[in-house]
Amino acid sequence: MTSVSSSDVPPRPDDPDCPDCGETLVHVHTEISSGAFRTQAASMPELPIHFYDCPACGTCWKFATRLLPDPVRQTIRDAEQR
Repeated sequence: MTSVSSSDVPPRPDDPDCPDCGETLVHVHTEISSGAFRTQAASMPELPIHFYDCPACGTCWKFATRLLPDPVRQTIRDAEQR
């Protein structure tokens, strides 16, 4: 991950609705990353990746160019809550 000043990061979009239940997602944090594996990362552009949780159905999501489920983060979050 590269250090990027906050002035270089575009503003975060409005919180999207959960595709599963329609509830508004809650922003958790944002990372600046290419999302690529280490061997590909040097040639990939970096962009903000926004992470969200759904308070209604408990699903984790991430948004970069489109909203996708984040099962890895959801598994980690669920394990920490036990």
